[in-house]
Amino acid sequence: MSEETLRFEKRAGVAILTLNRPQVINVLTTAMLRAIDRALDDIADAADIRVVLLRGAGTRGFCAGADVKWLRQRVLDGCAAEGDAFFAAEYALDLRLHRFPKPIVALMEGVTMGGGLGLAIGARYRIATPTTRLAMPEVRIGFFPDVGASWFLNELPGAWGRYLALTGESVDGATARALGLATHYLTDERVAELPRRLAEQGDAALLDEPEAPLTAPVERQAWVDRHFGQASLAAIAASLAAADDEWSRQAWQSLRAASPYSLDLAWQLICAARPTSLEAAFAQEQEAARQAIRHPDYAEGVRARLVDKDAKPRWAATSSHDRE
Repeated sequence: MSEETLRFEKRAGVAILTLNRPQVINVLTTAMLRAIDRALDDIADAADIRVVLLRGAGTRGFCAGADVKWLRQRVLDGCAAEGDAFFAAEYALDLRLHRFPKPIVALMEGVTMGGGLGLAIGARYRIATPTTRLAMPEVRIGFFPDVGASWFLNELPGAWGRYLALTGESVDGATARALGLATHYLTDERVAELPRRLAEQGDAALLDEPEAPLTAPVERQAWVDRHFGQASLAAIAASLAAADDEWSRQAWQSLRAASPYSLDLAWQLICAARPTSLEAAFAQEQEAARQAIRHPDYAEGVRARLVDKDAKPRWAATSSHDRE
């Protein structure tokens, strides 16, 4: 690679993979994905490596997802096939991480969103911290929750998967642990010493030690199920619009701000046609991604959120929840 956007180190039985684009919260490129894949080839064959530590450089976050500004520009330049190649590499890597034979520890510090969560979610140990913010915010830029989200969001309690997919809202580290998106919740001090402790011990057994239980978000669970457990997008929208509380008002505004195309696509993938396996999820998401980046809402959503940053996307169509 022309620049060291992935750092690969070995320390006493531990392979440390560090995403290294801290200036842009470690957003992913095709080259980075392929570099991770090559590193995994090395790790899989190395008898002396017993655990993998996956982390992000800098203080802002583990990974903010794909380099969507680059993806948008390739589509506008008539090179959408390069976007297809990116998603093929990303989804193949994510699936490999889910199936990797050696334990992976993912440090989900700070921003861990979209493709960043896709990398982390396949790890055996997913570490949330007080700085963690997890989200699948794709409906806000004319895309949809991918990287296996049509599978793993359906594994969450009640209607939480629908809530996260349709609103793009984030959750903190404690909530991520309570929902099962994270396997551990560690203080900043314990996270800082984790690489050293892994190297000293040479494996991840220390993470199998029992944790103090966290209180589940019971009150929020009832609210999520009441509104997002509805039978259609239109019913969810109506339920939120009729409510008079801050959570509902915020969620309703999030639905109204999202791409209607994206909401319909997310509903189809996550709710109406739930995949039968993780492999099936990636297969259907790859075809959906090929179509989504060519839809006008993708270029427009990225423009409004990340290029011009005027937060005023002009979506191409209305959603089914507005038409019904």
